[in-house]
Amino acid sequence: MKKYIKTCLFILFFTFSLYLNAEVVSSSKFEYTIDFPEGFFIEDMSKDERSILFKNNFFPIQAIIRIWESDIFLNAKENLKYTMEKLNAEGEIAETKWRNQSCAISQISIKKNSFNENMKGWAISVPLHSKDFFTMLLYAPQEKSTDLEQIILSVLDSIIIDQGCYTEAGIITNFAFPKTNQEKIEISVNNRIITSYLNQSDKEANQFVIDREFAVFKFYSTTKFWKESWQRFYRLIAKDSIGRTKRLSFDIYANLYEDALTKKVSNINLYIAQEILYWVQSFNYQRKSSDPNKADYSNLVDTIRNNGSDCDSRSLLAMVLLKNMNIDACMFISVAYSHAMLGVCIPDTQGQTFKLDNKEYLFGETTQKNLTLGKIAGDMQDRKKWIPVEMY
Repeated sequence: MKKYIKTCLFILFFTFSLYLNAEVVSSSKFEYTIDFPEGFFIEDMSKDERSILFKNNFFPIQAIIRIWESDIFLNAKENLKYTMEKLNAEGEIAETKWRNQSCAISQISIKKNSFNENMKGWAISVPLHSKDFFTMLLYAPQEKSTDLEQIILSVLDSIIIDQGCYTEAGIITNFAFPKTNQEKIEISVNNRIITSYLNQSDKEANQFVIDREFAVFKFYSTTKFWKESWQRFYRLIAKDSIGRTKRLSFDIYANLYEDALTKKVSNINLYIAQEILYWVQSFNYQRKSSDPNKADYSNLVDTIRNNGSDCDSRSLLAMVLLKNMNIDACMFISVAYSHAMLGVCIPDTQGQTFKLDNKEYLFGETTQKNLTLGKIAGDMQDRKKWIPVEMY
């Protein structure tokens, strides 16, 4: 099943809250969040909110959420098996460890006697901290399921059941690319050689997320929701990347913090953000792909190892590193300028900024060497042509 994975709104009332965009939904009652692609809406929901049916305005995809009480099942595998039987769904169930809990996952098929046509898709079961079981099944007509599978997997990978999920790989990526051995890397930041570690699975896993999310984005690229889908593309890559860079962020921060103390700088956050910007500016410039069917985006490990990168992969890397250091950061993308930039919120700092959430973010140019934060080209200053990308 792992090998197969690798190859391959509606305003909510009741206790649901809405944030970031119209498709990110959160249940305050059961404490889960899902970052849906555009077009999903609630078709039906039980009064106790334990059963919800989602449909999609653009694609024949259905999603069922069922919250089961904890005292009914011994484990997630048993829960998923029972849920699948209730829907007449069949499929091999695999167990996987995610968020330090035993979860269950299955590729499913549903026979025609349950619907007007045969359906295929995926299903998961995850224990919630309330000890209830969160079960979700997504499926599409069998003849269209292969084309729509990336959307289905993307939805499942976006599920958040606790605070730590915001900065970790999703359940699908975690299942397909489990952590293996640590691999030592050496980078040069501020004329210092910094030794750190990445996991040997990070490159392949991050590339899997990039390819999948680009496939999802392509579905929406010619619709009126292209902007929201583009933001989601980067948001989910950032969600996968930030957890993979925790150790690297710590090691860079420790070195730069020591430098800042030695030099007695007045604003340590500004100093660290600027040195990270200088570092990514020094990378070798290289477009990942000119093929419109492939993402022109370098994966996390290739970017860090300086194996060629462009403005967006550099901006996202700098953003997740700074977020790991508790320095407020975002990134900006622009169709009009065919460019991406870093954004860093450093109060009381002079420079060109973008106002977002009542805060001013300094622009950070990642492809021109030795430019300081707050500098932006004269022909790229129209703020209306920049689209902000924030993490959760």
